[in-house]
Amino acid sequence: MKSSTSVRRRTKPRQPIKHTKTFSGCWTCRDRHVKCDEGRPECTRCLKGGFDCQGYGIRLVWVDPDTQEREQNIRRAIGTPEIYEDDSRFMQIDVQEALETIDRLSTQSMGLSSGPFSVFALKQCPPLDVEAGNEVDISYSAAEAGALCDPSIGFQEEYSDEEDQDIEEIISPALLGASTPVYDRESPRETALCTSDGGHPRISRHLDLLPRPSEQRELIHHWTSFLCWHLVPIDRPDNPFRSVFTPMALAGLTSPSDQSTGSIALFHALCATSAFSRGQLLNGDAQTLTLAMKHYHLAIMHLRHSLANINDHRQAEDQRGSILATITMFSAMDMITGRSSEWRTHLQGGASWLATIEGKVWDRDKSSSMVYQGYLAIAALCNINLPSTVNVESEDFLDERNYVLDRFFGLTRPILKHIVMMNSLIKRFSTTKLSIDAEALDELELQLYEQTPDSLDLEGLDPRGQALTRHHAYVFYYASLIYFQRTVRRRPPDELQELVKFAVAHLEDIEDLGGDAIGCTLVWPPFVVACECQSIDLQQRMLAWYMLKRRHGFMNLEKSKDIAMELWQRRSLAPKDVDIQWQDVLKDLKMDIVLA
Repeated sequence: MKSSTSVRRRTKPRQPIKHTKTFSGCWTCRDRHVKCDEGRPECTRCLKGGFDCQGYGIRLVWVDPDTQEREQNIRRAIGTPEIYEDDSRFMQIDVQEALETIDRLSTQSMGLSSGPFSVFALKQCPPLDVEAGNEVDISYSAAEAGALCDPSIGFQEEYSDEEDQDIEEIISPALLGASTPVYDRESPRETALCTSDGGHPRISRHLDLLPRPSEQRELIHHWTSFLCWHLVPIDRPDNPFRSVFTPMALAGLTSPSDQSTGSIALFHALCATSAFSRGQLLNGDAQTLTLAMKHYHLAIMHLRHSLANINDHRQAEDQRGSILATITMFSAMDMITGRSSEWRTHLQGGASWLATIEGKVWDRDKSSSMVYQGYLAIAALCNINLPSTVNVESEDFLDERNYVLDRFFGLTRPILKHIVMMNSLIKRFSTTKLSIDAEALDELELQLYEQTPDSLDLEGLDPRGQALTRHHAYVFYYASLIYFQRTVRRRPPDELQELVKFAVAHLEDIEDLGGDAIGCTLVWPPFVVACECQSIDLQQRMLAWYMLKRRHGFMNLEKSKDIAMELWQRRSLAPKDVDIQWQDVLKDLKMDIVLA
């Protein structure tokens, strides 16, 4: 009697089952567990059903790492990789037959391949002389990339074969292990694993994985020479984007290629932001935007891996700042592109992550404090719920010794605290329907009026820098007063026109004093001011200001201008007793831009 094992070996392999379930539908249909027709930009099913179609963008999954749902949510939220599409050759391969074919091939061959599966012979490779400036071509063929790419990452866009040759494949450190496949220059189709003299795989750096370092060099140059100083209203040598973010990001290039760290995630986020900026300035250059998306996906992948692999206190200390900087950079990307997609998810995920960290650790050094302040400012202006570990009413909120947002953006520490408190008040009373205590409101309003920038410490700045900083601080001051009166007090715009005039004058003074040599202000204060302009004169002055700011190439500024114009139009047509606020317009237009 023959064994069951022999019978199984002779059995003809079953035909592969064609899977019809996909994970590429819009997020609304996925949440509703219904089939999506995948219409763009909004699917037909959502439009017919009256649902808000949330689109198809990639999302990070932020869940409690102690729960069991983490891995399945990561797979579901990232989307369908290209290798799982029905028309992909990976889905048309009989796996068992392909593996048996490889087993029957001659072992004398340097490489054995069948379908998407390959095995390779090992040979000794000399160490890479990176210090001597030699570049190594490490691009991959389609089959090799299919075996090495992280299966949970995929591009949403479709590219032609010719375009795909210029795209660096996304390599997952978790699957790559401690070795890096490289091409022999004389035989580019022959793949080998570089080893050390002892025969063990040599760990290369992330720098060695770049197939065309000249591209990244151009992006870093654009970042340091243009984008860094455009991201802050007043550029100085200690600009945090240049003095803190850049060294953190470049440090990731020297880390081992089999490891994901916050620094290498930040490097790719920085490159993506720079490429998006260049793409905007080049009127949507397709090649530059493709490069931006490549780095964006790499940043997502490395951030996810680094968050999942922080195992001890020392690792957390080393990566804490770069991880938060990466999350912050995602919002900077959407400031530039004007997208209303993933940035809020990233900021909310960052808040959840911060909830696991004691707030005081960020004040231990100036670099960490700068990154922490930057995140909190963006989160506050974008109305993100801050973690419970952040107590804005405490005197210890953001160590005053390391506070820099007032000098770079004109956002003083008291004004930032009051913006967070106003957002909290608005949310609390809009959900509970309780009346707001009049005395508490009077006290908050009085405190807000007292926070004039007259006492701002500007020691060490030159006269021009002092004047510019004070103007920016006054714009924030008047914008916060307007925000309080409109959203908390619910006073009509007619009663606030003096405050609006003061703020518009300060915006104009900044441009007159600084001209093209100054960077871009944060979007929140001019947007709040512009929305309450009632007279044609004030509206035209704000439009002229927005026109000047186009030189920065930030689409969130342009979109904020469009929202203000839509608001002006609606108010002009509405009855006088109808109060229309910019939050209503954003909701109606289904827009959610970065207001930082």
